[in-house]
Amino acid sequence: MKKLLLVIVLIFFISPGAFAQFGDILKKATEKVTKVDLLEEKNVTTSIEDALPVAFWLKDIDEYYEPTEPETNDFNLDPGYYRFYVQSYCLKAGTHGPSKGSGYLLAPLKGKRSDLVYNIVARSSNFPEIEQHDIQLLLWGIIAGSKFTDFDISFQNKVRPLMTTAEIAEFSLDLKNVPIEVMPDDIKQIAQFYKDFRARLTNPNITYNEVESMAMVNGVLPEDPFSKYVEKGLWAYLGDGFYGRGMPQSYPRTIFEVYRPVKINSTRDSKGRLSVLENDGNKIEIIYDDEQGRDVISFGSNGDYPIWRIKSIKLTGTNPGEEYSLDNSGWMIKDKGLKIKTSGQGLKDGVAGDDPAYGDYTFRMNNGKNALKNYDDYMNEKKMKPLKDKQDEYWADYNTMEGLKVATNPLNKKGQMGWIEKNLKMVTEWWNTASSSLAGEESPDNGKKKVDIRKTPAVPATNGMQRIISSERRYKNE
Repeated sequence: MKKLLLVIVLIFFISPGAFAQFGDILKKATEKVTKVDLLEEKNVTTSIEDALPVAFWLKDIDEYYEPTEPETNDFNLDPGYYRFYVQSYCLKAGTHGPSKGSGYLLAPLKGKRSDLVYNIVARSSNFPEIEQHDIQLLLWGIIAGSKFTDFDISFQNKVRPLMTTAEIAEFSLDLKNVPIEVMPDDIKQIAQFYKDFRARLTNPNITYNEVESMAMVNGVLPEDPFSKYVEKGLWAYLGDGFYGRGMPQSYPRTIFEVYRPVKINSTRDSKGRLSVLENDGNKIEIIYDDEQGRDVISFGSNGDYPIWRIKSIKLTGTNPGEEYSLDNSGWMIKDKGLKIKTSGQGLKDGVAGDDPAYGDYTFRMNNGKNALKNYDDYMNEKKMKPLKDKQDEYWADYNTMEGLKVATNPLNKKGQMGWIEKNLKMVTEWWNTASSSLAGEESPDNGKKKVDIRKTPAVPATNGMQRIISSERRYKNE
């Protein structure tokens, strides 16, 4: 900085026109100092702004499924709903840990050293003898801008298997090139924290608890008007047919749930309506009431509306005698569900108790419109082609799903016969696979597949909280 000012002074005295240029030169010099590239903040940058779109159609999955806890954490999974208790790691020191309130969303791992962070977390499963807190110290060192050679030699030897020779060489470079003294005040405080944190991290005489006390901020998190609020337990698409959600309990312990819908075989009739759902010999057959005039419902002074009435739903299991039929079992909105301007002759009254009231019809219509809008927003957020050319397909499938859920609700209770419950779950599975397919997120088969939960850290919606990356290592309560 002193050299820069000296050059400016010399130019001013030597050149007659230097005075006119002095302001511009000084402005550029000031910008160079104030626009400090705080490298520690760029090592891992994942934030709520990077969050994956929320798969809103999975919000009530808990009503239909109980998650399975696999015996091993190999994450090579059949279709199903799984829950894992895993070791996780803080990727943002000097912040508050997970707490009650706002939830977490999943986001891609980003930043200058995101590859190194990912590789360490991925390899940690192959070295169970390396303690979780040592892995955490190593990750904090990477994020805070420490050099690998700054650590005590005994610590280096413990964690060396988690990195390649090239990665250790990269980790040994000194990336800090701006003195704290010339930094603007708003950045200086952050830079000083990293400097002090690095000193504590690499001091062999300081315990892990002492390091943790600096990385973890205690007390009540101050309100931040720029923070966002999201519900807890929201799902995001992870790829290859898998959905996931991360629910940190504390920074070292996260509940990570994975859901992969079963691919259900479906058949449609000549009018494009869903008529058969089938998987592994279990089957749902839908027969519609196509008698003349039964595709219209009259709501008196409120007018006439299009409707598909369900004549029967037949459930079939894989064993002899596993059959169950529901007659006159429900209805679904036909076409766009808009009021019919001129009705034909031969309208018939509905069967008492099976046709909807006007309020029921409009309620389902409004729910369908909201679902359609949410899905269009989802595709826009993913920067995919909007839903315009698939709106009719989505609308028809949504109304079919709603109609089947309501029609089979009396049977959809825990404790019913296993084969019936299995059949009814096909409705939910079919809808989830249909939704995934429309978004270009379909799994082509039901064979085992590997899901990688380490690529998508859980990021807080609330500013000042830790971002958490999950590993495949099982968390064991002490």
